[in-house]
Amino acid sequence: IAPSQNIYNDPRHPYTQALLTAIPVPDPKSAPQRTPLQGDIPNPANPPSGCPFRTRCQLAQKICSEEMPVMKEVGEEHYAACHFV
Repeated sequence: IAPSQNIYNDPRHPYTQALLTAIPVPDPKSAPQRTPLQGDIPNPANPPSGCPFRTRCQLAQKICSEEMPVMKEVGEEHYAACHFV
């Protein structure tokens, strides 16, 4: 959660980073390197324990399956729920 310009200029959460690199850019030479999402898409009717994004997150570690990350300030007016940002 942040002002939109902060999210575009400095995405902190791994899911936000992946989403922003997936946006098509008219000039392929200036396109950012994509951050593809690997892993299993969680079932919304039966979400995984801990962080709901952990099954697809490149930063996921044991704590992610054990504890839901809390929202914390990661920059000025910029908040994210991730154990590693």
